Amino acid sequence: MREEQFDPVSILPGWAREFTAGNNGVPFTGIERMKLAIELSGMNISHGTGGPFGAAVFDRSDGRLVSVGVNLVVRSNCSHAHAEMAALAIAQHTLSTYSLFSPDGPGYELATSCEP
Repeated sequence: MREEQFDPVSILPGWAREFTAGNNGVPFTGIERMKLAIELSGMNISHGTGGPFGAAVFDRSDGRLVSVGVNLVVRSNCSHAHAEMAALAIAQHTLSTYSLFSPDGPGYELATSCEP
């Protein structure tokens, strides 16, 4: 019997999945990366899906968006469902790897915020 693989994207609220799909593969500058994390934080509050925390993982070589995460602690009753952890888990899943360490390349960057 084949085990079903866990899909961490499924923990994101629908609006966050749609947001990711609309921006997936889009390159962001350094400042835009931080603005995106702040925007996610605000959207999580305005949608009533969690606290004011947003995060995103970017490919450092080209600035493209790999994944997003928002605070899901209360919604999921899971103390480790922080925005950063969600973004990292989804990035690993998206890239089919358990590690984002890249000894030969520029690697990945996490932008995170507790604003607005």
